[in-house]
Amino acid sequence: MAQQGNFKSPARMGALGGGASLSSSGSLSGGKPREEGLGGVDFERRSFLVKIVGGIGAAVAVSTLYPVISYIIPPANTAKSVNELVVGKAAEVPEKSGKIYQFNKDKVIVVNDNGQLTACSAVCTHLGCLVHWDNSLNLLSCPCHGATYKQTGEIIAGPQPLPLPVFKVKVVGEDLVITKA
Repeated sequence: MAQQGNFKSPARMGALGGGASLSSSGSLSGGKPREEGLGGVDFERRSFLVKIVGGIGAAVAVSTLYPVISYIIPPANTAKSVNELVVGKAAEVPEKSGKIYQFNKDKVIVVNDNGQLTACSAVCTHLGCLVHWDNSLNLLSCPCHGATYKQTGEIIAGPQPLPLPVFKVKVVGEDLVITKA
């Protein structure tokens, strides 16, 4: 025969006279049924842990996906494009040299060849490298693949498919003004 010493089954507790009845519905120690005592709040450990783990998982998913989505979707273009822009002072471009300025989304090189100012795109049409003014040869050259251009952006030699886009440049007072051609 099996020992039944401290086994607390509802039948045994009822037989002892001080325990729960056989039809116990899981009441709390105040005599209130579980459903009425907490106003319908479900406080089971498993569902509580599921909610906590789900919340943490959602936070991790959002913090991971937000940077990825913001990288994929380009930002709104808020930059205003203008036809004419003061980019600096005329004294910033000494004779027989060139200087690159930002004009809208373009990079423009302004060349001062003995007082004659010219401006064209500073981005090589071959692979997008920045060109520079070569004073010894009196031409624009690309250091990447040897493309060379005239001061006006026309092709001299190299693998580039197109000439450099040309811009107008003028001096107003001391300011250097670049205009779309």
